[in-house]
Amino acid sequence: MELRPVQMKDIQTCGKVMYEAFRDISRRHNFPPDFPDAGAAEGLLSDLLHAPAFDAFVAEREGRILGSIFVSRRSQVGGISVLTIDPKAQNCGVGRRLLQHGMEFLATQGHRRQQIIQVGYHNRSLCLYAKSGFIASELLSNMTGRPIKVNFPSRTVRRASESDARACNALCRKVQGFDREHEVAYAIARGTAAVVESNERITGYTTGVGFVGHGVGETNEDLKALIASADGFTGPGILIPTGNGELFRWCLENGLRVVQQMTLMDTQPSGPTNGVYWPAILS
Repeated sequence: MELRPVQMKDIQTCGKVMYEAFRDISRRHNFPPDFPDAGAAEGLLSDLLHAPAFDAFVAEREGRILGSIFVSRRSQVGGISVLTIDPKAQNCGVGRRLLQHGMEFLATQGHRRQQIIQVGYHNRSLCLYAKSGFIASELLSNMTGRPIKVNFPSRTVRRASESDARACNALCRKVQGFDREHEVAYAIARGTAAVVESNERITGYTTGVGFVGHGVGETNEDLKALIASADGFTGPGILIPTGNGELFRWCLENGLRVVQQMTLMDTQPSGPTNGVYWPAILS
């Protein structure tokens, strides 16, 4: 088995493998699939391959792609963003090899602390990540539903601009102990980022209200205002820390439903945050 960097010509096969792998495991546990078809998975991987600060590798045997891993260098904390194995090649050590390779690559780039989000019903992936050094640090509720559209008179939400990046990064460092500079810059450039202001000061921001966007705030009122301003929830929905009871209850009371439970895992958990947040699936 050979590991090599992903090329654009691999994306169609990697997308098909990703779709089939996620579809099969979700069906076995009676959960909806994360992607409606292979084309949607292919589109996500194509975006990641072209996005800054992402790297990707495939496992290949005799010209056949067995699986792939996409890793993120968008912050000081490295992310294992996507790890998928062809259902026909599972239980052969392919996932462990790819995960080890991705973690070692991130470490050589200065990202010794790393995070990954795994789906709660997939016990085997939980065990693989735990054996590889990840520690479960936060239970997440994947939630979706109709746009909430509640007004917060003390908060103003607007589209983020380049001049907001410094304040967003400073807020993230205050709340989580590190910033997500590359992710914030990319979201601002794509027009998906928003900030919330209170007393003419940025008190929260999001790179997108949905599966691939994260949010950070000084208080739950900031996160609520950001969520309530969204016209919809992209992808399978938003990842709300279940342990944030106030925010979780507010989402439920405003019509959001839980799709599935997920687990944020970290090689070096840093303890309680100095504020509130929701993570992105891509770490």
